[in-house]
Amino acid sequence: MKTDVLIVGGGMTGLSFASFTDKDYILLEKDSELGGYCKTIIRNGFVWDYSGHFFHFNHEDIKNYLIENIDCEILKVDKISNIYYKGQYIDFPFQSNIDQLPKDEFIECLHDIYHLKEKDTSSFKSYVKSNLGDAICDKFVIPYNEKLYACDLDLLDSNSMGRFFPKTPSLGDLLKKMKSNEKVKSYNDSFIYPVKGSFEFVKSLIKRIDESKVLTNTELISVDLKNKIAKTSKGDIQFNSLVSTIPFDKLLKLSNNKVNLQKLSSNKVAVFNLGFNKGSDLKSHWTYFPGNEVFYRVGFYNNILGQDKLSLYVEIGLKTTDIINEQELLDKVLIDLHKCGVIKNHTLVDREFIVMNPAYVHITEESNQIYKEWCEENNPNGIFSIGRYGSWTYFSIEDNIVQVKTLTNKL
Repeated sequence: MKTDVLIVGGGMTGLSFASFTDKDYILLEKDSELGGYCKTIIRNGFVWDYSGHFFHFNHEDIKNYLIENIDCEILKVDKISNIYYKGQYIDFPFQSNIDQLPKDEFIECLHDIYHLKEKDTSSFKSYVKSNLGDAICDKFVIPYNEKLYACDLDLLDSNSMGRFFPKTPSLGDLLKKMKSNEKVKSYNDSFIYPVKGSFEFVKSLIKRIDESKVLTNTELISVDLKNKIAKTSKGDIQFNSLVSTIPFDKLLKLSNNKVNLQKLSSNKVAVFNLGFNKGSDLKSHWTYFPGNEVFYRVGFYNNILGQDKLSLYVEIGLKTTDIINEQELLDKVLIDLHKCGVIKNHTLVDREFIVMNPAYVHITEESNQIYKEWCEENNPNGIFSIGRYGSWTYFSIEDNIVQVKTLTNKL
């Protein structure tokens, strides 16, 4: 087989590229179904994504492009999110709502903000402390992110969160907020969500592509970047350009790159989608847990969709080497959900378990350098690795699509 552009990976990034490009292409997807992590399970009255996928748009044209072909109701939701901290709920973002803490902790946080000094960019941990102060970081930012990334934050680059980095509150802003009692806005104050789940976005993109050019159940076995030949489970493909959206470390391995892959680390996230027999008084769309609970975030599908039965996604950050015993992990989740008051005398009636590996990549000075040097060597030859995992970065789905549009214009 021959093609102008070989697209590897049929998630949102690969599908977006296929929908935007005017070149001949073949799209490879190793699974039987397109969508990557953006899939939905609808069963017994519950609607569950593989994990929480809620689209926050800064680009109206991209939003309209994605929703144009969706044929179910799309909800626009004003986000309600909070943090479970020492037995009470604090509005998110933490650093803007420290007035909701006990008086002594509030004063401690204020003191640290007042005495902030020059920024320390030596690591992610030092950077957040120099931006937000020790107290805010020790109470929320560090323990939460250590649970999420499942690693020591001193190992991560200071710019690991990019534009998602928490804004440093000024004393003036805090006083103004306390006086007005208005909620502080964050980057994703509202989102849209199809009532049939996030897979509707995937279906919308599929309608824009030529499905005869899509090979599902087809795995990339190896790729010769010099001679531009991909060996797949369904035969060899000769290409002029390659657009890979699979994890960058996997592409390096498949192309026999000599980079030490241990320098490209990540975590995995175990997700329990849980359906219960009755509802709940909690109103949040999702809640962050920086404490000793086994999970770092819990989302409430029932509060998004207006359902009368409690429907959750529960996320647990793990090292990629951690061995998972599903039943033992579920038992811990249920115990902690009960301790936090999320469930009381609820009965679990349905569940789905998913492991995303990789989930969050570890952005380090070394990983940034490896990706930069690889791009400098390969991009001039029409070889690209893009998307959240292909670029080994912290991207939203919209960021992926912006990157795709830039690349299609370039090609």
